[in-house]
Amino acid sequence: MKYCFDIDESIFKTPLNNNRQYQFNKSRPCKFMIEAINKLHNEGNQIILRRFSSDDLKKLTLYQLDKFECKYDELTFAKAIQSDYFVGDQYIKAKDWINDFMPQRKGIIAGAFDILHPGYIRMFKEAKQNCNHLTVALHQDPSLERPNKLKPVQTVKERMEILMSIRYIDNIEIYNLENEFLEMLKNYDVRFLGEDYKDGGYTGKDNPIEIIWLNRKHNFSTTRLKKMIFKSLSKI
Repeated sequence: MKYCFDIDESIFKTPLNNNRQYQFNKSRPCKFMIEAINKLHNEGNQIILRRFSSDDLKKLTLYQLDKFECKYDELTFAKAIQSDYFVGDQYIKAKDWINDFMPQRKGIIAGAFDILHPGYIRMFKEAKQNCNHLTVALHQDPSLERPNKLKPVQTVKERMEILMSIRYIDNIEIYNLENEFLEMLKNYDVRFLGEDYKDGGYTGKDNPIEIIWLNRKHNFSTTRLKKMIFKSLSKI
């Protein structure tokens, strides 16, 4: 069987700049998709990878494919490709293909998610690119066990309603104490944490579950938003 994959719509997470143009040198691997492609290749299928750009990017693309350990038979920059399956944004959606092809890989991400901002949405999106079932472990009130944490201003029900409207989230589990969350982890294949936790402490650090570190290189912050709202209201 011959498969073709659009690189930046399926196996690479390639950010856009302010002009909606790909920043190819900042591509990051979607490990779950690469595992699926490598499985197909090992089974004897032909793998064609296409990058929808000029072949000036050939050197960079070859380097990235080698670095991210993605197997393939052919790399092309052509617009028209003949294949049995074409996986990309304009053909078979990568998320649909991965759900049909791969067994369920359950991921979990924890937090209070009191006031959502674009940073959270980016985080959920990146997490879902590395699993095909994403659960949010919703913390009722982090301040109960950690007084330094802010008490949520929205109820659990309100936060659930908002979270379930996000297309990347498949399920929500509520917990109150950290020990309850540790029990949850036993039912999942992969856990997602922000890169800012990498060198610090966090609940379940000794747990053997696979961890994928999510990009937190942005200026969004729930605490900062709450302070800005408080400052704005204090002027009324």
